Amino acid sequence: MTHRRSFGAMAGKSAVVVACLAALSAGIVAQDKRSVKTGVYTAAQSDRGQALFRSKCASCHAPNRFTDDLFYTSFAGKPMWEMFDVISDTMPEDNPASMTPEEYVDVMAYLLKLNNFPTGDTELPVGKDALSAIVMEKP
Repeated sequence: MTHRRSFGAMAGKSAVVVACLAALSAGIVAQDKRSVKTGVYTAAQSDRGQALFRSKCASCHAPNRFTDDLFYTSFAGKPMWEMFDVISDTMPEDNPASMTPEEYVDVMAYLLKLNNFPTGDTELPVGKDALSAIVMEKP
């Protein structure tokens, strides 16, 4: 009977260890998330994005369209990957997915600049994992 209690106690401790590891893992994941408020793009990147926006986007879209509540509502609280996914799959309207991933990210940096998000020392990254770790928030 003592053997069973020991096994039960070990099983209970294992469950606590698993719960603690899950909580620690969730904390690490949460710490890996960054806000666009922390400077996730460079000034040079947003300048390239502005030039691209003028040449590929401005014929259909005014820049102020990306600074209103509809823009925020679409992406607030979501990872930047979602913005990348929408833009790269659907734009330019006359030739979707025709730009390089770097060009799409440069345009996104310009959209962040339009919304007065601060610049930083590193460029907005390319790639699902990297963009998924950056969260869009209202300024």
